[in-house]
Amino acid sequence: MSVQKEIYALKRELAARYQLGEEHHNICGRKIGVTCVEDAEALFDKLGMADPDSIEVQDERLPYWATLWDSALILSDVLLSDNLIAPGESVLELGCGLGLVSSIACLKRARVTATDYQPDALKFARLNSLQIAGVAPRTMLIDWRFPPQGQHYATLLGADLVYELRFFDPLIAAFDAFLAPGGRILFSEPHRVVGRSFFDRLQDAGWAFSTITEREGATVYEIVRGEGASHKDTKTQRYKT
Repeated sequence: MSVQKEIYALKRELAARYQLGEEHHNICGRKIGVTCVEDAEALFDKLGMADPDSIEVQDERLPYWATLWDSALILSDVLLSDNLIAPGESVLELGCGLGLVSSIACLKRARVTATDYQPDALKFARLNSLQIAGVAPRTMLIDWRFPPQGQHYATLLGADLVYELRFFDPLIAAFDAFLAPGGRILFSEPHRVVGRSFFDRLQDAGWAFSTITEREGATVYEIVRGEGASHKDTKTQRYKT
């Protein structure tokens, strides 16, 4: 199937379930359009009417994936502006949501795997990457609290993943499961108070992190095993509730 035919097919499929919209953002001086859910708030209303015994309700799977967050925009800008990802590099994004970060990694010609535990998030990720980069990432439906074994990547990507305490230990375990020896994680966090606790937990688990850039909406970090980070600096971070 050609790129344009697949874009058409994905848009048609998603439009049957969502009112689609388009957001345009300046990413490293480049205007990039992202197909999104026009009214993401309506998904919260839909969840409120869902079967109480459904996995979405039982596991509190709030539809945050349908919103394009500042953390994803800032991480995408950093990836496009800096030589942090090399062509052909194996890259995994955890919790891809609408897929902007994975799309930028594809634009950098990395070998990208986009993951999420929401099937439609993967469809949006594929659609947006085809529109932005002309190629689609490999997509994988996973809950990173239960990572598959035997899959290792040179770089992991994550944007705004530590908004709940219950995710901390499973996420750190996923880092360990997916990251190849000598690899690194490029991770953006939007100055939430809960995020400060995550980095404390991360250090306690034997990981090191350094600040790549701090911006108004989020800070981008490099996370590595052991003492491989060049410096640790959270003193100037701004945290919010």
